[in-house]
Amino acid sequence: MLPKIFKPNYEYNLIRFGKDNDGGYLVEKQSIFKSKSLISLGLGHDWSFEKDYYKSNKKPIYCYDHSVSYSSIRKYSLRSLGSYFFRIFKPKYFLKKKFFSNMLDDIFLFVDYKNFFKDSKKHFKQRIGPGKDGVNINHILNKNNIELPVFIKIDIEGSEYRILDELLKFQNNITGIVIEFHDFDIHINRIIKFIENLEMDLVHIHPQNPAPINDYNIPTQIEISFAKNPEKISNNPKIPNDLDQPANPSFNEIEIKFAND
Repeated sequence: MLPKIFKPNYEYNLIRFGKDNDGGYLVEKQSIFKSKSLISLGLGHDWSFEKDYYKSNKKPIYCYDHSVSYSSIRKYSLRSLGSYFFRIFKPKYFLKKKFFSNMLDDIFLFVDYKNFFKDSKKHFKQRIGPGKDGVNINHILNKNNIELPVFIKIDIEGSEYRILDELLKFQNNITGIVIEFHDFDIHINRIIKFIENLEMDLVHIHPQNPAPINDYNIPTQIEISFAKNPEKISNNPKIPNDLDQPANPSFNEIEIKFAND
């Protein structure tokens, strides 16, 4: 059971950006269109959120992920080719249209990377965090002369806690945020403090079902979306939302319960 602070106060005008299942996020519509650029922290092998943002908004995109490069993606594509080759003759895969769509996406991912990240869509091979090779929000904003305000997407495998104070510091220049919190259950008090000091509305919350729940039925990994002055469409919050999808469709969704409900 989650503290009531994690429950949205209303139902908001949400849209889904990113691919089906893992990689897609629900964000408040106006927080996207009011932004003049996107800062995306964490890519992996999936920039479907960034592609949907650019398709809808045509504004600059600044992505940071030190683990991703053209050569690493090319190797991923080659491994995917080998993996799909051994599965393609199995009936349970052969008859599935989505299987072939995913296969082509993975095999030609290096082409998609090269075509997408150019001009106003930039990928920086730098990590978020301390040390000479790390960068923070202040560095990102100042070095790139980024047009403000920005929308920020964050999925950096636990390093999100290192930049929460910076997000508060620069929140006047942010229209909205979506964060994937890892080890949510053991950092819950820190997240509550962040929410209390953030002058935005919590507009959506969604647990990641591949990650387990703890002994108190609290998800260990969860996505939370925030927006400044979001558009309300109902006085009754809707959790789960009709646009929600399980991160892993092979597992059941995790049901969230809030205190005092």
